[in-house]
Amino acid sequence: MKSNISHTTLHNIPERRQKEISSIGRRIRRFLDDLSRGSLRAPKSLKTLILAAFVIFCVFIAGGGIYDMLDNPPSIVPGPGGTWLAIHPYTGEQTLNESVVAMFLNACMFGGLLIAYKSSQETRNSKKANYMLIVGLALVLLGLAGSHYLLQLKRTVGR
Repeated sequence: MKSNISHTTLHNIPERRQKEISSIGRRIRRFLDDLSRGSLRAPKSLKTLILAAFVIFCVFIAGGGIYDMLDNPPSIVPGPGGTWLAIHPYTGEQTLNESVVAMFLNACMFGGLLIAYKSSQETRNSKKANYMLIVGLALVLLGLAGSHYLLQLKRTVGR
């Protein structure tokens, strides 16, 4: 009886949809098999891998990663009145926390730009394209607003 229900349900789904569902199922099954064996597939092209590494490197540099490696800054610094500050009061220096937040905000901005770009390539589903564009722009605005707020905090903290 159980097989008749699923068989009847499959007949109600258009043939094109059935192929998409089975294709997604195969991809998920292949991914889980690879994951269980410990051998995930590399990206389809070396260009994608190099581009991803370059973007990660740029986010690392823009967030102050070289400064963190060379100067080994503290995570928190003593503030006025015996308090502790996660943001260094001097503009020429930064804490490790500031670097991590700056890297995250830069990654949000880049990810938002990438999602907005991918939305322009979505031609079949305008609802999905609009959603992707809104999410991309929201990430860009989050990154910009967060960076601006971080700079404002740096100017006002410890004064």
